[in-house]
Amino acid sequence: MNFKKNTIALAVGSAVGLANCAWAADESSAMELAPITVSGEKIDRTLEKTQSSVVVVTDKNLREHGDKDLVDVFARTPGVYSQAGNENWGIRGVPVSGFDDQGPATLNGAVSVYVDGAVQPNRALTLSPVPLWDAEQVEVFLGPQSTTQGRNSLAGAVVIRTKNPTFEPSFSAQTNVGNYGEHGAAVAGGGAIVDDKIAGRIAVDYGEGDGYIRNTALNDDANPRRTSNTRGKLLILPNDDTDVLLTYAHSEHRQGDRSTMRVNGKPSYYDISSNTKAFDNLKQDTLSAKVDYRLNDAWSLTSMTANTSTDYSNRLDFDQNAVDNQVVLRKQDGNLFSQELRLNYASDTVKSFVGAYYGRNTNDFHDRLLFDNALFGTVKGETTIENKAVFGEVNWTFAPRWTLITGLRYDHETNDTDVEQDDFSEPAKVNKSFDAVLPKLGIDYELATDQYLGFMVQKGYRGGGVNLRSGSGHQAYDPEYTTNYELSYRGSFFDKTLRTRANLYYTDWKDQQVSVRQAGSSVIDVFNAGRSDIKGLEVFVEKDVTEQLTLNVGGAVTDSKYKDFVTGSGQDMSGESFLSSPKYKVSVGGVYRFDDRLIFGTDVVYQSTAPSEYEFDASGKVTGERRSDNYVLVNFNTEYKVTKNVAVSAYVKNAFDKEYVTNNRSDDIIDVGAPRTVGMILRYDM
Repeated sequence: MNFKKNTIALAVGSAVGLANCAWAADESSAMELAPITVSGEKIDRTLEKTQSSVVVVTDKNLREHGDKDLVDVFARTPGVYSQAGNENWGIRGVPVSGFDDQGPATLNGAVSVYVDGAVQPNRALTLSPVPLWDAEQVEVFLGPQSTTQGRNSLAGAVVIRTKNPTFEPSFSAQTNVGNYGEHGAAVAGGGAIVDDKIAGRIAVDYGEGDGYIRNTALNDDANPRRTSNTRGKLLILPNDDTDVLLTYAHSEHRQGDRSTMRVNGKPSYYDISSNTKAFDNLKQDTLSAKVDYRLNDAWSLTSMTANTSTDYSNRLDFDQNAVDNQVVLRKQDGNLFSQELRLNYASDTVKSFVGAYYGRNTNDFHDRLLFDNALFGTVKGETTIENKAVFGEVNWTFAPRWTLITGLRYDHETNDTDVEQDDFSEPAKVNKSFDAVLPKLGIDYELATDQYLGFMVQKGYRGGGVNLRSGSGHQAYDPEYTTNYELSYRGSFFDKTLRTRANLYYTDWKDQQVSVRQAGSSVIDVFNAGRSDIKGLEVFVEKDVTEQLTLNVGGAVTDSKYKDFVTGSGQDMSGESFLSSPKYKVSVGGVYRFDDRLIFGTDVVYQSTAPSEYEFDASGKVTGERRSDNYVLVNFNTEYKVTKNVAVSAYVKNAFDKEYVTNNRSDDIIDVGAPRTVGMILRYDM
C-alpha cells in the first residue's frame, strides 16, 4: 500500500460489519459508496468477493455499537460464542485454546489473533479483553485459516488493524465512566515529522473498575480490573516504492477472580467465597516492522517481523473456597518471534503470493502449590516450539465471471518440552516433530452483477503438543486435522441497499485433541479422540431502509458432534455435542443516524443453551448432561455531537439485567454472564 496516496479512510461498515459496501457521510450529509476491503487473507479483496465467512467491523461500527473491546464484538457476532471477560470463547463451536487443554502454560490454540500483523500469545486471548480504542478495522474469520495463517488457525482467525500514522495532523481524546466503578481515559494523535517522509502516531488508553463479583469471605471486590495500553507507530517513506511501518506496543492487564458460586443448588449472583485474593497479571511488549517494497506495477515484496515478550503471574485459590488455605502461585515468561517474507503479484486476471515463515515460541513456567503458606509442591520447566513454513496462493480469473482459487502450505513444527520438576508425578523431557501439507482449492462464479457463488475445500491443521498439567505424566499427543467443505453466496440488491451473505459448511475432523479428566481424579489426560464433525450455516442480511436507518440480522446454526470418541478411561462420548458449543445464535439490530449529529444503535442477541459437562454411568455411557442457560440480551448505544469536535455517548449492555449461567459445572464453582452495565463517554476529535 502506498501510504502517500492513502488519504481516504475506510468508510462506515454495516451494523455488524457484514456489508458488502459501506456508507460514508460528509458534513453536507451527502452519501457515497465505498467498498470495505478485507486484508486478513493476505490478498486484498472487497467483502463481496471474499468467500470466507468473515465479519468485518470498522472503527465507525465500534462507535455506533459502543464496542470497547473484543468481548463486545464477539457478544453480538453469530458463529462466535463468548463469556463475560473473554475467559472462554470460540468459533464454530471450537474453543480458542482448542479441546486439548495443554495446561496453564499452553502454547497451542485453535484460533489466532493478530494485532498489526503480530500474532498474540495464547494467554492474552483468554485473559485480556483486547481493547479497541484505536482500532481501524477488525476482521473475524469463521472457519479454518491454516493454509494462509498456519499454526493455531484451525477454527478461524481474528485480524485487528489499528490506525496508522498520516501526514495530516490528528488528535483524539476521551474519558469514560460507568457502573461498578468503571472509569478510564484515552488519547491518540500524530502527524508529519518530516514532510512526505516520516510520520508518527501515539495512542494511550487506561481503564479500571471494581467488577460486579463480590468476595463474601473477604468482604471485598473479587474481580477488580486495571488495563493500560501504549502504542507508538512510525511510518517511514524512504522513496516512492518503499513503505516502512515500525510499531511498539506495551500493555498491562490485571484482574481478579471471574468465577461465581452455587449455594444450595442455585447460582449466587454475583458472589464468590474465597480466602485468597486471586489475580491474573499480564505484561506484554511487542516490537514489529512491516516493509512493503514495490518492484514494479505488478510485483511487490512484503516483510513482516514481530517479537512479543510476556510476563505473566497468577495467584489462585486452589480449593476455591474459604475453608482451607490452599494457594497456587504461577509465573511464566514467554517470547514469541516471527518472520514472514512474501512475494506478491497482481494483474487484471491474477492475484497471488508466495512466502516463507519462521516462528519461535518459548515459555518458561514455574508453578507452586502452598498449603497454609508452606510449600507443598512445585512444577517448573520450559517449552520451545519452532515453526517453519512455505506457502502460497493464486487467484486466477481464467474466464469472464470465473475465478479459480488455489493455495498450498507446507508446515514443519518441533516441540521441545522439558518438565524439570513435577512434585505430583515425574519430570519428563519430550521432543516431537510434526509435518503437514495444507492445500485449499476453490471456485468463484459471478452469477450476475453483484451476485457471487463460491465453493472451497481446504485443510485445517494444528500441531501436536505435550500435556503440561501437573501430575498428568506429561504425555505427548499427535496433530489434529480438519477438512472443510464450504459453499458461499454474496449478493446485493436495490442499488446495493440490501446486502446478503451466507456460508454453508461441513467440517470433518480427524485425530481430534481432547482433554478429559480421569474418573475420580483431578488428573487431566489428552487424547487424539478419533473423529468429529461440524455442520453449520451462517447468514447475514443488511438493509439501508433510508439514508438514516440501517437494519441488520445475522444468524448461525452450529451442529458439532463427536463421531467416534471413547476416552482412555472408557467414557464414550460418541454422538454428543462439543462442550460449550451453542447450536443457535441470532443477532438483530439497527443504527439510526439523524442530522449528522445523533446516532442511536441497538442489538438484540439470542444464544441457545450448550452442554457444560456430561454425566456417565459405571460403564462409561452418557446418562445426562449439565447445560448452560439460553439467553436474550438487549443492548443500546447513542452518541450526540455537541459540536463539530465534541461528542457525548452512552451505552447500556444487557439492558434488562438478564441473569444466566455460561458454564454449569457439577461443582459449586460456576461462570455466569455479566449483569446490566451502563456507561458514558465524552470524546474530542480534532
